[in-house]
Amino acid sequence: MLHRTTRPLAAIVAAIALGACAASAQAATDPLLGEQWGLTNVATGAPDAWTQSRGDGVLVAVLDSGVQLNHPDLAKNLWRNAGETPANGIDDDRNGYVDDVFGANIKALNGNVEDDNGHGTHVAGIVAAQAGNDVGGSGMAPGAKIMSIKVLDANRSGDSSQLAKGIRYAIGMGAKILNVSINGDGTSPDLDEALKYASQQGATVVASAGNQNRDIDLTPSYPASSAEPSVLTVTATQTSGNLLGIANRGLRSVDVAAPGGHILSTANNSGYELREGTSMAAPFVSGSLALLAAARPDLSQAALRAAIVQSAPRPKLLAGLLGSGALNVTAALRSVLPGDMWRDTGLGAGAAADAAEQIALEISAKKRVRAGRTATVKWTATGAEQVATWRVLLNGQRVKTLPGTKSQVRRKVSRPGTHRWKIVGYDAEGQRVVSAARQFKVLRKR
Repeated sequence: MLHRTTRPLAAIVAAIALGACAASAQAATDPLLGEQWGLTNVATGAPDAWTQSRGDGVLVAVLDSGVQLNHPDLAKNLWRNAGETPANGIDDDRNGYVDDVFGANIKALNGNVEDDNGHGTHVAGIVAAQAGNDVGGSGMAPGAKIMSIKVLDANRSGDSSQLAKGIRYAIGMGAKILNVSINGDGTSPDLDEALKYASQQGATVVASAGNQNRDIDLTPSYPASSAEPSVLTVTATQTSGNLLGIANRGLRSVDVAAPGGHILSTANNSGYELREGTSMAAPFVSGSLALLAAARPDLSQAALRAAIVQSAPRPKLLAGLLGSGALNVTAALRSVLPGDMWRDTGLGAGAAADAAEQIALEISAKKRVRAGRTATVKWTATGAEQVATWRVLLNGQRVKTLPGTKSQVRRKVSRPGTHRWKIVGYDAEGQRVVSAARQFKVLRKR
């Protein structure tokens, strides 16, 4: 049995229809971008990478529970099958799937890839939610195209045979980057052969490592533990840089780590929600591969995979847990765009916001707080006259919006572990002009 490798969080951020938040969406470009910690320079280097590539036109297949096709942050980035006439009930391109316009439903043998669970929509948004459209947030590769391949049902279950067929469909339809945020404890001959086929065809299967908090060198998880060179296995980190508590590890089986805790992305019903797990980490890497592929279409997937893995910084926090380190897409891009190939023209959406920060913002907060007690964050800003509104986030979730004259928030915290305050200042037009973050620890009750 195959299953998803994520869990939805109890706290949902902006999981609402767009009509209800139209005012805030119109006030700023990608208004939720500031809450996507996985797209910051510190986390993955995405803003600097966007100055070189946005993944334009690169096809990424998402093998999952489907995708909400009319989601406002995804609809324009969907792949379309040019060989298929929509809704005519005919398999025009004779590939075995009727009306597979946006992808394929592997079990039903048709093009009904609407998401009846939400997992696939969340994954797709991490890869390629549209940027600069005044809606929601952004994906890692906001110019990439998403091919939806439905291999999981409404209960997030499927089998290795369906996954194998989905892999073959994706490659047959032109995808070289396949995101597989799915895990099972066993494999099968047809899945093994499909992964081998991916290697032979020069494709990459970006696989989530799984969420059983185990060493998959010792207790395998598939397809993550496959030895095929096409498989690039990803585990998950949290905002502190530590491995996510539920995430699997493995020195031989796991290639790279990427953000996976408290990840904000697209949700069914045209909304947005927080989820966590290695399911969320894998699409950060799939999107990164799309950025590299758009920048260097002449390079093989093997070369792009090597760039991702070999450039990943190896912090002590991850020592001994996986084969390389934490994803840094800017470092990977610099390794494939040496010297004068690195363009010094313009800024990506995130980088432009960072470059605009000419304000000195300092945060003060206690480094340690007992569980059940109140945590307080204060900040001072020099030259912040243009800040009209402060947005305060705790662990990626908005907890308070204050006028520019205020500079303190209190919040009761109960969960032990590492937590993160983030303060973001916006001007009267809703444009982000400054931000800063500070971590603190919550100790167990005495």
